[in-house]
Formats: sequence, C-alpha cells, structure tokens
Amino acid sequence: MSKEYIIPIFIPHGGCKKRCAFCNEYSATGIKEKPDTDDLEIIYKEYKGYFKKNKKPYIAFYGSTFTGLENTIMEYYLEWANSKYINKEIEGIRFSTSPEEITQEKINILKKYPVNLVEIGVQSFYNDVLALSNRSHNTEDIWNACVLMKNNGIEFGLHLMTGLPGSSYMKDINSALLLTFSGASYARIHPTVVLKNTLLEREKYIPETIEKSVKKTAVMKMILELNKIHVIRTGICLYGDEINNVVSGPYSESFGDLVNTFIYSEIIKTNEKNSLKFPKNKKGIVYGYKKKNCEIIKEYGVSFTDSEEIFLNNQKTHTEFFYPKIIEKYI
Repeated sequence: MSKEYIIPIFIPHGGCKKRCAFCNEYSATGIKEKPDTDDLEIIYKEYKGYFKKNKKPYIAFYGSTFTGLENTIMEYYLEWANSKYINKEIEGIRFSTSPEEITQEKINILKKYPVNLVEIGVQSFYNDVLALSNRSHNTEDIWNACVLMKNNGIEFGLHLMTGLPGSSYMKDINSALLLTFSGASYARIHPTVVLKNTLLEREKYIPETIEKSVKKTAVMKMILELNKIHVIRTGICLYGDEINNVVSGPYSESFGDLVNTFIYSEIIKTNEKNSLKFPKNKKGIVYGYKKKNCEIIKEYGVSFTDSEEIFLNNQKTHTEFFYPKIIEKYI
C-alpha cells in the first residue's frame, strides 16, 4: 500500500451530542476552538509545506462527530475542502463520525463532495460497554450505518477500543470478529487510556496493563488481517505535549511496534527450530521493539535471506499463514 498524506483538521467535539467517558479532545489535541477559514488555511499551508510538491494529500476532519454537525456547518467545511479538490491540490476528503449520525439525508449531502473514506467510531459491539462508556449509539446503529455506507458505495473503516468500562478480553476479541462482517475496508484499534479531565479520570478508572493490552490488540489485529481488513493503526495517537495529559493506562508512542513484536515472537515460537527464514528487509520488524525478540531468534535458529519471501521448511509462505494457530492459542 502506497504512503498516503493527510492534512488533519481537528474540530474538537463538533457534532458530539454526549461526552464519551474516555474522551477529551482538548486534552488529546491541545486545540480548544473550532477552526474558522483563517485557521483552516493556516493549518493547510503548514502541512502542505511538509509534503513533496508532487504529493497530493487528503484533507481529514477529526476529533468530531462530523455528520453530527448542523448541515450548514458540515457543508461549510466540505465546501472549503472541495475548493482545494477543484484546484487539484488534494486527492479527496475524509472524516470521522459516529454511527448514529449516519443517515441517508447526510449521505445525500456527502455525495456532492469528493468524500472517499469515512471512519466510524464504533468502539465496541456490546451495548453494555457502549452505555458504560457514555456513547450515544448502540449496536443496531452500527449495523445500520454499515449497511447505509455499503449501499451508497462509500468506503469506510471502523474504530475499536479495548479495555473500556464493562468490557473484557473476550468482548474485545469478539468485537474484532464481528467487525469482519461489517464490510469495512480497514480498522483502527487503540486501548483505553485515561486522559485528564475525562469522566474516567473523575471515576478513578483503572485501565488494563500495557502487557495485556498489547497481547489482546495483537490477537485482534491478526483476526482482522486474516479477513483482509487492513489495520491502519494500533495505539492512541497523541501529539507533542498532549502526551502529558495521559493520567494512566497502556500508552506508548511505540504501541504499534510492541504489537508487531508480540506477533513475530509468536510466529517464531509456534514453529520448529531452524525452520523459519525471513527476508533481510524484514529484520527490523522481526527483531522487534528494542530488539526484544533477539533471544528468541537465536534460540529458534531463525535466519534471514536475500529473498523477498518468507520460508517455512524451505517452502514459501506468508505472515497470515501463521495467524490461525496463534489466535487459537489466545482465545
């Protein structure tokens, strides 16, 4: 998959009818106000300056329930982004939203614009977890939104969270399994982290450990990838000083690396010694975060070759081939 360039525009809590127990976009992004035209242009020019001139980015509206905005406000942002598309400056428009705010009326508006990807924050496929997290949707809303998106030919992804109030290891795993029936083309997974000035902080919520979170997220990622659903990110994304707003929980800037490290350690351990060969260009990911898998690699006699292929007992294979055995071990 080729690298995509994103210009993120944050509209903190825009269109949100409730404040989720885990959420404080002001703490997560450091942005306090909704952007006006001047702000939009400043952000746009700043990010455009980071990219090569021949690279056309996407404009993405985040931090809000975008389709929950009043139609006039939603179209204000879409019109601004569309002007960049008409001038052939961007590839298209993306945004995040909540499933209960996806209706045919809203989709009819979206169809007037070059919206090519929508991320739906579902968090969990369990109603009790959603209620305890103060989400404004239920599982029926999730499935209705997915059907509407598919019927209207709009590509979409789903966002899951682990370790929410009322959730459990198997509820999170099952949410990943249920996601495979949604029609989503991609998924994002991140563990529940307690941020400053959230309901979770006030309730002194105790989040899961990073060890438990990494293992569970890795299993969820393998389930999704086995079903051809691309996992675009594991771990919450925080910017700059906003990391200081983490009160507790499994936060790591290298969370995704930790997940991949776990997966490759399991791939190695579920096979006989001296049976695995990886491409040299995969050395970094196989050795893992801070070379955590170094001892396992030595113990199991893993070797590296100039080939682009993975070999198991001198037969070509691929990463997903190993997943079912690992998933079975952990569920």
